[in-house]
Amino acid sequence: MPAQSHPADERILEFFGEHPPEYVPTVANRLGIHVRYAEHRVDVLVEKGLLEPVSNEMVYTTTEAGDRTLAEDGAAAPTPAEATTDD
Repeated sequence: MPAQSHPADERILEFFGEHPPEYVPTVANRLGIHVRYAEHRVDVLVEKGLLEPVSNEMVYTTTEAGDRTLAEDGAAAPTPAEATTDD
């Protein structure tokens, strides 16, 4: 994430990267962030081109730029197949 990002931005972006698409109040609840703060941070991430709304109901998901940001930071969670072990 860029140095000027707020601490919650990376957590919000990671959540959307792992659980797309989702409503902002759900994300705020799961991350323990106040809903209005999460809504503001999501608006900023949309302005930066890292998230995009997927419906008129304000459901969001990561953009290609958001996915690249997560990949560059090494923050993307493994897919279920990648997380499976043969122990």
